[in-house]
This record gives sequence, C-alpha cells and structure tokens, in this order.
Amino acid sequence: MNELYIGLMSGTSADSIDSALVDLSKNKCELLEKESTPINKELKNKIFETINRKNLNKNEIAILDLEMGKLFGHAVLDLLRKASVEANKIKAIGSHGQTIKHAPNEPKPYSLQIGNPKVITDLTKIKTVGDFRNDDIKAGGEGAPLAPLFHQFILQTNNLKGGVIINIGGISNLTVVNNENEVFGYDCGPGNCLMDAWIRSHGKGDYDKAGAWASRGEFNSNLLKLMMEDSYFSAEHPKSTGTDYFNLSWLNKKISKLNFFPSTEDVQATLSELSAQIIYLELKRLKKLREQVFVCGGGVHNNFLMEKIKNKIKNEIFTTASLGQDPDYLEACCFAWLAKKRLDNVEFDLSKITGSKKPICLGTIFEFPI
Repeated sequence: MNELYIGLMSGTSADSIDSALVDLSKNKCELLEKESTPINKELKNKIFETINRKNLNKNEIAILDLEMGKLFGHAVLDLLRKASVEANKIKAIGSHGQTIKHAPNEPKPYSLQIGNPKVITDLTKIKTVGDFRNDDIKAGGEGAPLAPLFHQFILQTNNLKGGVIINIGGISNLTVVNNENEVFGYDCGPGNCLMDAWIRSHGKGDYDKAGAWASRGEFNSNLLKLMMEDSYFSAEHPKSTGTDYFNLSWLNKKISKLNFFPSTEDVQATLSELSAQIIYLELKRLKKLREQVFVCGGGVHNNFLMEKIKNKIKNEIFTTASLGQDPDYLEACCFAWLAKKRLDNVEFDLSKITGSKKPICLGTIFEFPI
C-alpha cells in the first residue's frame, strides 16, 4: 500500500517553493510528482529585507509568517491537482519553512522559519509537520543541517556503505557516511547565496545562470584571502550558518578592505572560487577527495562552479540523479521523509551532526481540524 507524503522546501535563495509528492512505502523514497511555485518579487523583497535586519519586528514577522503559510498551502493544492491525487490520500505534509534567522550560538539560541504550518493545515486539510529545528536547539544542538539524516537513508537504499553528499543551495552543507554507516554533516559556508546577492545588487537577475557572469571575470586572490580568513571556515563542526550571516553586508566589508575596487565580474568570479574552495578544503581535511561525491541543490546548474569543484578535487562528481533522487527536489523529499519519521515517533541521535545532547523527535505535528 502506498504511503504518500508531501515535502515543502523554500531555500535560502527564496526564489521558489519546491513541493514533492513522494511514496515512502517499502523503505524507499519514490518521487511521484514535483512542482516549483515562484515567490513573487514583492514577497521575496520583504523576506530579504527581514533577513538583513538586525532587529526583527514581531508584527512584520507575523504577517510574513501568515503570507508564506498561505503560499505553502496553495503550493500543496497545486501539486495535488497536477498529480490528480485527493488530499485525503496524503498521510502528512513536511514543511521546512523559509529561514529568516539562524542564530544557534546566541546567548539564547534560536532559528526562525516562517510559513505557518497551522495555515498550511487549514488550507489543505492535511496533517502538517513543521518547526523541525527548535527541539534540536533545545537539546543543545545547532538545529541544522538536518538533511544528513535523509542523505544517509538515500545511500542505504542504493546499497552504498559510504559516500559523500554535498547540497549546494544558498549555503553548502556536507554529509559523510562512513563504511560503518555512521553519519556526520555540517554547513561548509556560502554556496549560491553570495553570488545571488551580488548579481541581484547589480540588477543582472536573481542568479548567475550557469555561472556565465562569473566566467567573464578573474578571481581576485586578495579578496579570496580576506573572505577565507572568516572564523567560520576554521571552526570545528558541528556548525551551521545562514544568509543572515553570509550576506551582501558581509561581502562589502571584505571588499572595503582592499586597496582598489575589483570589477563586478571579478567579484562574482571570486565568490564562485570561494564556494568551490571551501568544499574542496573540507573534503581534503576529511580525507574524502577519493570518495564518491554526489551533489544536489541549485548549484548543480552552475556549470562554472561545478567545473571548478571537479578540477580542484581531481575526481569525478555525480549529481544525486545517479542515486535515483532529483537533485532539485532532494530537500523537499527530505522533509516529506522527516514528516513520516515524526509520525512514527522516531528519535534521532544528532550528536555528530548538530551537536544535540540527547536523541529527539524532529518536528511539531499540526492536526486537522485544529
């Protein structure tokens, strides 16, 4: 019998909501239907304005939370229509939400996602699991990344005892599964977020398609050195970060320390070099350069970046399509899978991923009717 779940993901680029309808029966994850729902420019601008503010306005957050919740809910309804599946056939929705702030190292650690799960449940009449990070933070963890748990499952279903999966979204995160099937993972640093922010700030689109703009520049070694000096890169894992840290303000501070202002294309090329360099250095430090490396996330479409990574590690890299998982929808599938695990009351030991101190269930269940 099919076990149908829906996963929802809005990444740090905030360009769209990815929704995935999956069958999680027979200990597998089969993607049955997928949809990408654009986030309109006005809402996207509000999200980025909020992310970049030091102080949050509770009323504005509440409005955004409601607005994003409605958008997530309608994304589910659109997906169901596309798949010709009735809502009562869906066991649950797993929704990550849109991250606004991620501050696990503050005196009062927290991680804030908008996209109210109760609103999703009200609109869809489907049980929804959301708020995946906060119980981990309460247990002493970073609250992120959570995808390594799903990455481990995917490698298992492909009968692989070990491997490396790298998700290049706004932030790049890395998962290592060793031959004993032990897993650890963490955020490496910026993936697409700085490249996206830089190209947006110069009115050349929301992202650098295939890395074409970066390919016209030359990376600046002085700027790269200044960026690589950031303490995040030398910090030991568990560690996690977000676009509220690695953003345009962070970049402009680094550029301001140079004796001259490089061309906009050179800055973009340097940001591409940074994203490739931090992945390479992590694989080298972990002695995983000869491992099978699988990549997912929006970065797989940046040909310039992918070629840089391949040239640095001097090894073949694959997308997760070779594992039977769409690289664009793997994270959405992850939260469908996590929703099932929450309904099954599965506790996870995240001590080697987030640093949490005890096994925990991930996510809060929002029933319909509330």
